[in-house]
Amino acid sequence: MDPIIRTYVPKDKEVLMEAFKTNVPLYFTVGEVGDFERFLNRFEDPEEQNNPPFFTVELNGTPIGCGGFTYRADADAVVFVWGLVHNTEHKKGYGELLLQHRLKAIKLAYPEKQIILDTTQHSFSFFEKYGFKTVKITEDFYAEGMHRYDMILQD
Repeated sequence: MDPIIRTYVPKDKEVLMEAFKTNVPLYFTVGEVGDFERFLNRFEDPEEQNNPPFFTVELNGTPIGCGGFTYRADADAVVFVWGLVHNTEHKKGYGELLLQHRLKAIKLAYPEKQIILDTTQHSFSFFEKYGFKTVKITEDFYAEGMHRYDMILQD
């Protein structure tokens, strides 16, 4: 069965928390587990109007990844947020599918805005394949030995 990408719903939280943890400590720090959970908790309030677009990648009825984006007024740009795929599903094209889905949604919602992201030395090369260019590296930003790569999509 082919993967689908759909809007995140709160019932995805538990499975996506587990997917997130499979990417610790290589792609995310232990400290970010709580940050990710707090982010997902925002979607539990049906009255909340300020949640960013956020998507779930589902394979055979099971969430295997997620990611979204938000507009940052201070940068006048759209930034990727919390993109990940369960580590057993890496290198199978699901990350690319999610990235392409987010880019398409951003171009519809914010056609004139720059697209930026931050990531680590472990995944910046993935984004380079899709036109992102590193504009700044901050060593030990996330944790000791985990550097931040600020990237911009080149058109």
